[in-house]
Amino acid sequence: MIDFNVSIIKELHEISSNSPFLNDLMLLIVDNNFIKGVIVVSLLWFFWFQNDESLVSKRNKIISVLISCLMGICIGRLLARVLPFSQRPVLNAGLTAFFPNEHVADGLDLNSSMPSDHAVMFFALATGIFLISKKVGLLTFIYVSCFVLFPRIYLGYHYATDIIAGAIVGTLTTLFYFNIKISQDISKRVLKFSSNYPGLFYLLFFWLAFQIGTMFDSSREIGHFLINVARNLI
Repeated sequence: MIDFNVSIIKELHEISSNSPFLNDLMLLIVDNNFIKGVIVVSLLWFFWFQNDESLVSKRNKIISVLISCLMGICIGRLLARVLPFSQRPVLNAGLTAFFPNEHVADGLDLNSSMPSDHAVMFFALATGIFLISKKVGLLTFIYVSCFVLFPRIYLGYHYATDIIAGAIVGTLTTLFYFNIKISQDISKRVLKFSSNYPGLFYLLFFWLAFQIGTMFDSSREIGHFLINVARNLI
C-alpha cells in the first residue's frame, strides 16, 4: 500500500512541477464548498421538486440518501479513530517536497487521514443519486472523482488509499441502508411529517443539506468550541 501511494504521489509531482495553472486550479477547487459540495447536494433538491409520476418514490429515496450520508460520516469518523493512525501526506516530512503547495497543511486538522471523510460523504451521495437516476448518478460519480476527490490527492490532503477506502465505505453504507426494511418506514414517516409541517420540514431539510454540502464544517467548529469550553470548566 505504501509503495502504491508513493508511486501515485511521484507521478502527480511530475505533473504539478510543470503545471502552475493546474496547481492554482486545484487550490481553488479543494476547499471551495460551492464546487465540491453545493453542486452535488443541489441535485437532491432538483429531484425533490421534479414533478412526475415517480415523485413520491424519488422523495423516499432522497430521504434515504440524507440518512445514508449521516450514517456514512459517523462510520467514517469511527474508523478513523479505531484504525491505525495515518498522517496526511502533506504533513509527512518525507513527502512534503512532492506537493505543489506545502502551506495548505497550515489549515488542515491533525486527524487520521484514513478513511477520507469527503470520499465517504460524496460517494454515499453519488450512490444515492445513482439509485434515483442512473444517468445522473454516473455523471455525479465522475464529477465527485474529478472535482472533489482528485484535488485532495493532488495536494496531499489524502493518500489514494484513503480515498478508495472512503469511497467503499460511502457506497456500501448507502447500499446497505437502501436495502433494509426500516428505511422505507422511516422515509414514509418523514414524508408524512413534511406534509403536516411543511415549514418546519423545509427548514430542517435546508439545514441538513447545507451541512452536508459544507461537510459539517460549521457544526464541527461549534462542537470543538463547546468541547474546549467544557474542558476549561472541568
